[in-house]
Amino acid sequence: MKKVLIISALSAAAILLISCKMQAQNDNSQWAIVNVSDAFLRAEPRYTSECVSQTRMGTLVQVLERKGYWVRIQTPEPYEGWVNELALAPTRELSPEEQKASKLYGATLKPMTRKEAGKYLKAPKYICIQNIPEQNLLMGNMVKTDTPAQGMVDFREWAEAEAAETDEAKVRDITELARSFLGCPYLWGGMSPGHFDCSGLTGFCYFLNGILLPRDASQQVKCGVEIPFEQMQAGDLVFFGDSSVGHVALCIGGHKIIHASQLVRINSLIPGEPDYYGRNILHIRRIIGHLADGELKAIPIKDSPMYFCVARN
Repeated sequence: MKKVLIISALSAAAILLISCKMQAQNDNSQWAIVNVSDAFLRAEPRYTSECVSQTRMGTLVQVLERKGYWVRIQTPEPYEGWVNELALAPTRELSPEEQKASKLYGATLKPMTRKEAGKYLKAPKYICIQNIPEQNLLMGNMVKTDTPAQGMVDFREWAEAEAAETDEAKVRDITELARSFLGCPYLWGGMSPGHFDCSGLTGFCYFLNGILLPRDASQQVKCGVEIPFEQMQAGDLVFFGDSSVGHVALCIGGHKIIHASQLVRINSLIPGEPDYYGRNILHIRRIIGHLADGELKAIPIKDSPMYFCVARN
């Protein structure tokens, strides 16, 4: 669990209530779209600063602050961090005079208004449901294209289909996706295929199955409902620590978990078994079937105003 840049429950609720009616005249907020397959969010505006999270191509983010060619953004989970401005779109070329005055060279970010961001949300897009190496695209990337490649599906249709899926099918798909990452190395702040931290793995597997979770383990534990150890089943999230949550894993059934710990691996929660993972269990939370429960809400992607224009009364 990361202890930097954690957004409060109040902030999380606020950003998820953003309306897609983005024409408020007194709103001067700025927005941008992630333009690389996986953008690294850093704690401070410099490359030597730690990676605290990642965000994916096609994701709409809010621009909060700029320092040189670094931009502090807020992602849909929500989460804050600094990225290089050329990881975002749209951009414009600086004139020679601007380059000389700013000591920035080439292109720079040209943020969008709320109205422009709203148009982007309404535009047709495709989501990659598998890695597409020849185009440098990863699972979870979203693109606007007239010629979708194999491995891309219509984003809106995908989100609607995922929301309509049965709980049983959802659990199966989440756990199967997690198993596909077995052996991937642990990366602090990682939440993209091939590199995960613990909550990055659980969050990504839920996202690719149409559910948006908060970013960190300390936030994910506030979603869903509490489950006794004896009733734990596949799809549940298991939280470990001493006095506070420090790690999260995904139950895959039979008191087995899959988690990003050194690398993505499977362990047992039964003492005496050869792959026993003996860290103290603090909470077990069931998300599937309980999206509306908990202090923080897990929400279907189709209902997120950071991914779609959601009708409001």
